[in-house]
Amino acid sequence: MPSIDKFALASMFIFMALAFIFVVLFARTSIKHINKKMLKDNITPPLWDKGVGASAPFYAMAIFFKRSRLPTPLFDGRFIAKHARPVDKVLAFLHLFTMAGLTISVFTAMYLDTV
Repeated sequence: MPSIDKFALASMFIFMALAFIFVVLFARTSIKHINKKMLKDNITPPLWDKGVGASAPFYAMAIFFKRSRLPTPLFDGRFIAKHARPVDKVLAFLHLFTMAGLTISVFTAMYLDTV
């Protein structure tokens, strides 16, 4: 009979693989498309993201939450949702879901390892 710590460890590895897939898909398709559309409107993407994908969570949050679209010194998400296609919304949801699942499963596995 499998124990809960083995289940937490297995879910961690499953979410890790899924997160890798959806991070790459979201960055390569959605962020690339949104940045091209924003450049046509003379809006530059975040200058601090040098292609490593660090802005992916900001883009995903700006697609779903109006509060994340407010301009800040770090990120201006006002035009992200405007240029997001339906496939971008699906990929953003999958990106956020898998990252949340990975975070929860990692902390659960860490907790159960110390008990």
